[in-house]
Amino acid sequence: MLRNPLEWLLLAALIALMSGCDDTATSSLGKVGDDCVGNSQCGSGLVCGPQKTCIVVEDVLVDIVADLVNDQTTTSDVDVQTDVQTDVDAAESDGPGCPSDRQCAGSCCEAPNVCFNGACEATCSSGVLCGATQGACCPQGERCQTDGSCASICNPGELACGTGISVRCCAAGAVCLNGSCETDCGSLELCSGQCCTANQMCLGEQCVAQCADASRLCGVQNELCCTTGQVCLSNQCAALGAACTLTEECKLDEYCEPILGYCVPRDLVDVCEFVPPPGVFTPVTACQWRPPSGASDDVVMTPAVANLTDDNGDGVTDTQDIPDIVFTSFDYQTDGCCTARGLLRIISGACNEDGSMNTHYTLPAPFIGNSAGVAIGNLDQDTLLDRRNPEIVAVKQIGGTLALRRVADDGSDWEIMWQNTTYPTNAHTRAGSTPSLADLNGDGAPEVLIGNVVLNGQDGTLIWDGRVTAAAQGFSGGVGNNAFLGPSSTAADVNLDGLMEVIAGNTVYNGVDGSVVCEHTYTTQNSTCQGNIPCDGFTAVGNFDSDYEAEIVIVRRGQVFILEHDCSVKLIVDIPYDDILPYVGDGPCTRNESGPPTIADFDGDGFPEIGTAGADFYVVVDLQCTGTPLPAGCEREYILWKAPNRDCSSRATASSVFDFEGDGKAEVIYADERSFRIFDGTNGNVLFLDSTHRSNTRIEMPLVVDVDNDGKSEVIIPEPNTTSVALGGIEVWEDADNNWVRTRRIWNQHGYHVTNISEDGQVPRVEEPNWLNTRLNNYRQNVQPGGLFDAPDLQVIDLQIDNSTCSAGLLTLTVIVANNGALGVPPGIHIALTARDINTGQTELITVLATTTTLLPTQTETFVLTYSPPLAWGSLNPFVVEASADNDGTGVGQYNECDELNNAFTSAEAISCNIN
Repeated sequence: MLRNPLEWLLLAALIALMSGCDDTATSSLGKVGDDCVGNSQCGSGLVCGPQKTCIVVEDVLVDIVADLVNDQTTTSDVDVQTDVQTDVDAAESDGPGCPSDRQCAGSCCEAPNVCFNGACEATCSSGVLCGATQGACCPQGERCQTDGSCASICNPGELACGTGISVRCCAAGAVCLNGSCETDCGSLELCSGQCCTANQMCLGEQCVAQCADASRLCGVQNELCCTTGQVCLSNQCAALGAACTLTEECKLDEYCEPILGYCVPRDLVDVCEFVPPPGVFTPVTACQWRPPSGASDDVVMTPAVANLTDDNGDGVTDTQDIPDIVFTSFDYQTDGCCTARGLLRIISGACNEDGSMNTHYTLPAPFIGNSAGVAIGNLDQDTLLDRRNPEIVAVKQIGGTLALRRVADDGSDWEIMWQNTTYPTNAHTRAGSTPSLADLNGDGAPEVLIGNVVLNGQDGTLIWDGRVTAAAQGFSGGVGNNAFLGPSSTAADVNLDGLMEVIAGNTVYNGVDGSVVCEHTYTTQNSTCQGNIPCDGFTAVGNFDSDYEAEIVIVRRGQVFILEHDCSVKLIVDIPYDDILPYVGDGPCTRNESGPPTIADFDGDGFPEIGTAGADFYVVVDLQCTGTPLPAGCEREYILWKAPNRDCSSRATASSVFDFEGDGKAEVIYADERSFRIFDGTNGNVLFLDSTHRSNTRIEMPLVVDVDNDGKSEVIIPEPNTTSVALGGIEVWEDADNNWVRTRRIWNQHGYHVTNISEDGQVPRVEEPNWLNTRLNNYRQNVQPGGLFDAPDLQVIDLQIDNSTCSAGLLTLTVIVANNGALGVPPGIHIALTARDINTGQTELITVLATTTTLLPTQTETFVLTYSPPLAWGSLNPFVVEASADNDGTGVGQYNECDELNNAFTSAEAISCNIN
């Protein structure tokens, strides 16, 4: 008799197990270890165990007994019975009440739950149900067979990939990535179905060279990485040469790429030139500055131009940015013409679309002398590489000098770096002082020159005063004034002894200590001199003979002096004035002191001439105009030509020169009391006249500079315009046909000469003597870089149309624009996209794009955009899309190119959409 509950439970377990045995088993039934779903699939004496394999009954009994023994000592009868029943249920797969496809690791998954991977789930994640009652969920990548079991959809060796009905089989060697079968690249990068090599990366669905920065990619297939010190030109990594502003600074097989500011191999750039048509000269006003507040709009001083702001936000202020203009404005209507208080202004050189200009900063105090000049350059020690931004030096209205340093990268905030409240004194200047910068002792820290006064460029303290040092040696001590205006002096190593000299009036000073090197004693004059300050002359330097030392040019009291480097006289020429009836100018003016000298090759004969503006004439002195008879074209001995002007007020106005057409002959840019004119340098003929200009004239002059970094030269004119409150300011003039050749982006001081300043505003530690370079034997002339006529060639080289969404009225356009010329262009090149109905010829302007990056020769930029064609076009008429580079949508371009006929590209096939 069974008395112990353990005995009863054991008997119940045996009965339950044996009821699952099938005496009709055959040899086809499963053996021990075979897979099974239920007991019926296992042979005699076997049951389908919890792991879905056939096991012997005794093994199950062992588990049951173990549970009974363990639980007997620790739990209640109910708990023991529950554990035993669990083992029985786990061993029985064909138990009554639970369909076999819903039996799940000892549990029964009641509908709507399904069995998936040994657990009951509310839904079937794979979406593949199986079994008699659809109670089983096949794993991802498996299908339901007719016998109710799940099996892989893939052949042996293949890999199931994807989800739901999108599952596919990946071939051997492939991997499943994001539901797609992809090539197994192992540790290599997969890119558009191919494996990049160990030295490649994936960029834009293409395997390219693995560069540290994508901007260094180069080559036809971007298979190269340019290193530091290289640039990509013509799909090759080219080594950058020396920093440059002129091709003359490069090796014979190099040229100076103006956008980069470095020498690069010439053979990597195809010949692409635009030569301006001779005689076509059409200046127009591009824009004009007016003060934000409407007051202090008059300008009667020489502006300065340099890159002062980080316009492109790259953290560096350099030639990739837009140049800025610095000047002083005053209120003529309130304060009068002369020695008035002025406000220092900093404005962007770029023109706005409405013809206005943006003001960066106005110095509220102290006031600046309204006719005094400014100088721009980096005053910091040249070894401080984190301090390369240029500073501004200006002369105050009532004695003293100051320097400004930038605070904000965008130029909206500046601070006073230093002030010298004493120099220059009233003994040095009465009006119109013009500071200059030079490294006089070659220590990498520039000095500030104002006449014969030298200040420390870093703190403004006095280094030497030429009036004091000259007097100590018994000399008069020239300052650099003429016609009550100035001083304007010069720094140069005139005797080539390796030391810089300061040339102020008739005196040459040692640049380091101010001692007198030599001095010329005047014995002649051709005019009296107005004012209470000595007229000892305005200066410049150049080479007028066959030796290497410089000659000193002085304009003083109506005469031009050419002195040797030791101050001995080479030539003295009287400046003509209007003393013969009928007067052709204002004449006769009471004085004819004349303005600062300009040195250039005016007539293209290979020899320098000297230009100066007197009271009645603009005059060009030519040392080749001598002999009997005089050479053709000479007006008189040593005078090439003279042109009438109107300048009785100051008789000391300055001028600049520039070879606008690149023909080797410099034109004269000059503004007097009544007009702004451009003279033909060969004969003085007026090429252009603006009769609206008005000025009380001081020592100011127009400048020629690339003021907006567009690769073309512009003219900057200071405009006091004493006749109207609304007409003063700064004017920027350009050629209407973009024919003026390019030039530098800097003019940093009144006494400007090319070798005195780099294009990014750095003062050289050792200044190259400009007169030893034939092309640079000039003074107050901006120059054209070598490769003078190099031009861009802007083209749309590809236009692709994706019409996959055409029926929805939407097209995707891909446009590639290239510069296949010899000259880089800055961002902002326009590309006009137009749709054209091929049946009617009707056109629609889609948009006008603009490049966002600099395009050096052979470089490209790609644009992707969408376009919705008009409903009638898309449904009825086929149309094409055309793209044209350097086109603002009206057919007007920014650049003269070597080939103007290859700018456009038309889509290969006409598009016709059935728009829903």
